[in-house]
Amino acid sequence: MDLEQHFDHNLRLASGSISSVLDKDLLRPSGTGNSLRFICMFQERLKEARRDFQPEECQDFELVELPTRCSVHQLRLRICMLVKDKSLLPEPLAILDPEKYMLLYKKGDYWYEIYDDFQVLQTLDAMRCQDSGGVRTYRILVTRCPDDTEERQNIQRIITDLIEYDLNTATTDRLSELTFTRRKFAAPRKEELQRRDPRAYALEPWTTSAPFIKDQQSQLSQALPVTFYYNDITFKLKADIYMPASNLLNVFQELMSIQGHTLECVADDLVLKVCGREEFISGESQLLDFQWVRQCLKTTQELHLSVLLLSSLEKDTVKMEDLPLVDSFTGLSSSHSELTLTKKDVDDVLMISLWDCDRKVRVKLLGFDIPHLPCNAPQNVYVEASILYGNKVVSSTCSTPKPFAEEVFWNMWLEFDVLLKALPSGSRLGLTINSISLDGNASKSMGGKVPDYQKGKGKPLYFVNLLLIDHKSILRQGLHSLHMWPFAEQEAEVLTYEADKLSSAANPDQVNSMAITFLLDRYSYPIVLPNSTSSRGPCSFSTASDVDEVGDASTFQLSPTGKTTLKRLKEESVHYSANLPQYLRKVDWLKPSAVQDVHWLLRNWDPRDLDVPTALELLSVDFADEQVRKLAVQKLDNLSNDEVLRYLLQLVQSKRIGHYFFWYLKSEVTGCPYFRQRMAVVLEAYLLGCGQAMLDSFLQQVQLVKSLEKVAIDIKIRFPERGDLPPTG
Repeated sequence: MDLEQHFDHNLRLASGSISSVLDKDLLRPSGTGNSLRFICMFQERLKEARRDFQPEECQDFELVELPTRCSVHQLRLRICMLVKDKSLLPEPLAILDPEKYMLLYKKGDYWYEIYDDFQVLQTLDAMRCQDSGGVRTYRILVTRCPDDTEERQNIQRIITDLIEYDLNTATTDRLSELTFTRRKFAAPRKEELQRRDPRAYALEPWTTSAPFIKDQQSQLSQALPVTFYYNDITFKLKADIYMPASNLLNVFQELMSIQGHTLECVADDLVLKVCGREEFISGESQLLDFQWVRQCLKTTQELHLSVLLLSSLEKDTVKMEDLPLVDSFTGLSSSHSELTLTKKDVDDVLMISLWDCDRKVRVKLLGFDIPHLPCNAPQNVYVEASILYGNKVVSSTCSTPKPFAEEVFWNMWLEFDVLLKALPSGSRLGLTINSISLDGNASKSMGGKVPDYQKGKGKPLYFVNLLLIDHKSILRQGLHSLHMWPFAEQEAEVLTYEADKLSSAANPDQVNSMAITFLLDRYSYPIVLPNSTSSRGPCSFSTASDVDEVGDASTFQLSPTGKTTLKRLKEESVHYSANLPQYLRKVDWLKPSAVQDVHWLLRNWDPRDLDVPTALELLSVDFADEQVRKLAVQKLDNLSNDEVLRYLLQLVQSKRIGHYFFWYLKSEVTGCPYFRQRMAVVLEAYLLGCGQAMLDSFLQQVQLVKSLEKVAIDIKIRFPERGDLPPTG
């Protein structure tokens, strides 16, 4: 087979089941509002490997036109055929591999990668560059993926050492939830870094708004003794604790002038640093609001301040991303009206709306195997399958009991009394292997089936969960084999079992763990959970900015009476916020129409009307809905550093809170295997936004902890506890 035949053969294999679509749809001319036109620019390699990934645009381009409902993979196929016919690139077939060639589009000042090959073209949030003949036109760049730079590898090694968990080896699937989330975190992190004031970040003060207790009220009338140190010069004075911190530097300048000393720089380049501490006195807060000032008042000691040049502080620069950004809109599903099968030809179907599926959820239990039977293994076991949402069991069913062995086979269907179209996002399939005691007569009379009164009563041995709708809003299909977690037997671990069993992560110890195999129904097309009932406006899909403003758009479509009702809701929501969790617990989350109504209510709810305890309750395991949790995060995002330090649930761009956040989250990565990957992804996203000085500080702290741990182990070996001594010791 020559090269030409090899290419044609591989192209047919790559197209697979969509060959009919290519013949009837992709290759037919189109000029209607249901088409997209792409101006494709080609660049074999980036001219310069820049940190912030800003490739230069090319002058040569080709036009590709496709229906809006096609996928990114189909766009790659069309580009691949174009490149082959015109010999634009040396390896045309490599364009089909997203690991070798990227498709980029520009939005604002940055380039974004079209990351998901299964994404529908109409959901791209690229900037429209022109309209001609009613066809929306976009500009994309086709270029080879950049090589991994040594600098990025060094940064990743530092991050891995700090987290003590290697996310790069955790999965090899670029479209897995883990990899997908890591890439999508880059865009909001870059936006935060662009808004960050380097001076304010470096000199962030540690202040508090907590009131003074009665025993400290007498301190409010005292003047604070302050000592300044500048080169070899020392000044002492007594400062008013109600003075703004910025005035303290002005007082220092006046003292310098009175004593006849001159400054070596302009006043704006000077900072006040607490001697011996990484704390600064800056900003417009009163002196009494600073944590260290309160400590000085409490212990009746002086406030010692070094007057330093801003340039003398450690550089706290952030290493920019080497890889292109991924838009937050990537992978978002279409509306029900665009996915429904109604009035569609078979050739026009690419995906099916979950809300069109009227059949019940079912799973075919094939069996399980375990490398070694545990000690005190039970005689009989059965599998309990459940549909879980939040911490609620929506429906459950059980298999027949069978003798426990290293391999047990069932090959039986387990059906739930829940329809597919009722599954909400976040619903999980929970599988638990339980022990059971059966006498011969009972087993014979029940035909081997677990009696109803014993369902859920057996002792749980192993468990695992699977998200039925994945992070791309697609229903799981086909064969699955999951490694299960053993049920904790120690009393301390049993206390956290209710939360641990909600994890959707499988056991990473694939060599020694129990593996359960099951089959979910297969379909000819992907089954997608719609993001709404219908699309708005003349375009087939709204943009990301439309989603952010959906509350305003909903208001615009209301009648005058509806607007009055909405206005009254916003004014009075503060009176009902405390009862919001109770109301949401009553919602039937398996009814899509009810969920849509609740989402409208939450989008128009003012987060400021929530109190912090209510917001924290909405983030508990009781509430799995994304809109509910988003409202709670919006409330927490407005908290002060002092309040965040108390709750520590929202990631913030704060150096002060960062130390606490790092160690709290690191302890979860180390001590909670069920949610280790999720915690590690969040911690990595935070560390990638930290400056170099902050990372160096964390590295020193981690090294210190490791040294102390080694010392503790050595002491344990040399001086064992009394219970470890031999009887003759």
